[in-house]
Amino acid sequence: MGVDANGTARRVLETARGIVHVTYHRVSRVNYAYVRRSRRNGTPAGSFRCYELINRHGSDRMLAELDDVCSPSAVVFDVGANVGIYALALAAGSPDRHVVAFEPAPSVASRLRANVALNDLEDRIDVRTCGVGDEDGERPFFRSTNPELSAFDRESARRWGASVAEVQSVPVRRLDSLVGDGSDDLPPPDAIKIDVEGAAPSVLAGARDVLEHYRPQIFLEIHGDGLERDVAGESRTVLEDVGYAVRERGGFWRCEPSQEREE
Repeated sequence: MGVDANGTARRVLETARGIVHVTYHRVSRVNYAYVRRSRRNGTPAGSFRCYELINRHGSDRMLAELDDVCSPSAVVFDVGANVGIYALALAAGSPDRHVVAFEPAPSVASRLRANVALNDLEDRIDVRTCGVGDEDGERPFFRSTNPELSAFDRESARRWGASVAEVQSVPVRRLDSLVGDGSDDLPPPDAIKIDVEGAAPSVLAGARDVLEHYRPQIFLEIHGDGLERDVAGESRTVLEDVGYAVRERGGFWRCEPSQEREE
């Protein structure tokens, strides 16, 4: 099979996958809004109830490693929380953990809050309806017909055959602006999970002080396929500049502070 044929086959598969995702999220939206039927969701980090129609992240290696590296009382930042599967699993499995869940899309953040309330975890999961980036302010956010592809750039939101359903202006904060000693600031994170489609370099650039001073573990999903921006290269540059070693796993990066920098 030639290069063109391989590319065509890949695009067909991505489009088919996109159609399945869009259909699922349309049905799921009805459940969140009207039916409100919940189910048990089991993950490697913990189980909880949620309004998702299928068991999500049931064998997620990144979630398993993140849970393993975090102490029972760790502070975890979930950047790109979506409906909260990671946040819920990490909090449900260890009752002294505190999770800060960042989700910029208001409609998705409302689902996240519904799942948090369903499990009575409001005191340990802090939901922030904002994006995370390299500047404080407001930015256009492209809500995709496949919510998992919604992003701060139109290109990401239109992958896998999806389209842009709405463009919203949402607040964006740097982690460096949120973490500090003030009474309204967030506690320093022990670990940060980042799943933000193609915006990972901006999240990392806006967290340089946090990374240099507090040295959290970083778990990062790289979503650079089909994008003009070199997401992996830019992310690696920021991480190596602040003394992190990048360990590539299947589908994600585990990034740890280097021994040399810590000393």
